[in-house]
Amino acid sequence: MIQPNFKFFFNNKSETLDVILHGGSQGMDSSLINKLVEKSKSLGNSVVAFNFLYIERGEENSSGPELIEELDALQFVMDYCRSGDFKHIRLIGKSLGGVVAASYLTKLTPENMSRFSAIILGYDIGYIDIKSFTGKIKIVQGSKDKFGDIEVVKSDIKGLASKEIAYVSIEGADHSYRVPETKDPIYEDDAVNAAFEI
Repeated sequence: MIQPNFKFFFNNKSETLDVILHGGSQGMDSSLINKLVEKSKSLGNSVVAFNFLYIERGEENSSGPELIEELDALQFVMDYCRSGDFKHIRLIGKSLGGVVAASYLTKLTPENMSRFSAIILGYDIGYIDIKSFTGKIKIVQGSKDKFGDIEVVKSDIKGLASKEIAYVSIEGADHSYRVPETKDPIYEDDAVNAAFEI
């Protein structure tokens, strides 16, 4: 496997590793992903962001519905960062990144799930299946998201195994935390702050 490009910030005092997975159309250098990385660092966490390989190849689409290449890239990055040395691992996925994170998390053994949590920014209704994950989940959704607002998300994921789930609506924001009419990303900071709020 070709190894993905990634940015890793290691804090030797951190017990938490934040793994940031980008959305479908932009890689780890997007404004939103950089803001998530900086916020994580400012909170004293270790953090890694990486590109899925189709981004590196200049392609527009992921490797397919099984997400084999994306899951392999995630595992490579987790291994490189020695994720097993951290007390807590938080997968923070934007859109497609949330799909990949959910796929990874639902394949963990029950013992391992307790070390993980998920933050999904821009929940893709119909593509994310996180119902069997028992860890902590937060979903940050724009009220004007093309996939539906937070109430539609709640309906989509009824029957979750997790007992710790938080929903946050970003009023006026589209799927990428922009003003839908102008595409101005004025809601990105709100989404980033909501993602890391306890």
